[in-house]
Amino acid sequence: MTPPIVIIVAAGSGTRFGSELPKQFLPLCGQPVLAHAIDAFRKALPEARIITVLSSSMTHLWNNLCLSHGIEPTEIVAGGESRWESVKNAIEAIADAPPSSIVLIHDGARPLVDNGIITRAVAAARNTDGAIPAIPVTDSLRRLNSDEVHSEPVDRAPFRAVQTPQAFSLWRLREAYKLPYQPGFTDDASVLAEAGFSNIVLVEGSPRNIKITTPVDMLLAEAIIKAYGSANPTTLQR
Repeated sequence: MTPPIVIIVAAGSGTRFGSELPKQFLPLCGQPVLAHAIDAFRKALPEARIITVLSSSMTHLWNNLCLSHGIEPTEIVAGGESRWESVKNAIEAIADAPPSSIVLIHDGARPLVDNGIITRAVAAARNTDGAIPAIPVTDSLRRLNSDEVHSEPVDRAPFRAVQTPQAFSLWRLREAYKLPYQPGFTDDASVLAEAGFSNIVLVEGSPRNIKITTPVDMLLAEAIIKAYGSANPTTLQR
């Protein structure tokens, strides 16, 4: 069976975090946030080809962090102006890979992805158009009215919060990313769906698979690691 390919997207500037350094390079319990994500995939999929998508301006910084923290380097692809463009660049960079390869696309700012999420996504993607980790929405929801002041309640039961890694076969990704960019492309699954791949299934995610967006998220990630002893994905079960 063809080994999976992992694309870790880490080219964002992290402006919402409010630090000078993009959040994926900030320290989390002794290692950069991005290093935790890479380590998770190396443990879950030892045979996988791992590609990290970085802003060209941050490649030197990342290489230095790898040296100073003892991180084994991955392949690096230059990111684009948007996440969509960054993923497209990575897909073009693996032109030599078999079309049947399962490709997992993961946000570099999700350091606590666990082994179960990764393996469920790979397994589901082999027999469908793609797989998305997701969890139930626990907060109450309201829909804004047109005046953007008043609102009405919404039943949260049919909604799910989407996570990464999202998994698809390489040939489907190649076809989908031939489409021109559209504002409605909020994640990779939305690109595949627009290309006509409708059999995209949900797999069980985890509330611990958080995305680091604000300083509060970093505190939460630190607390999770300290509570469970390690960022090792095999120990961060639901």
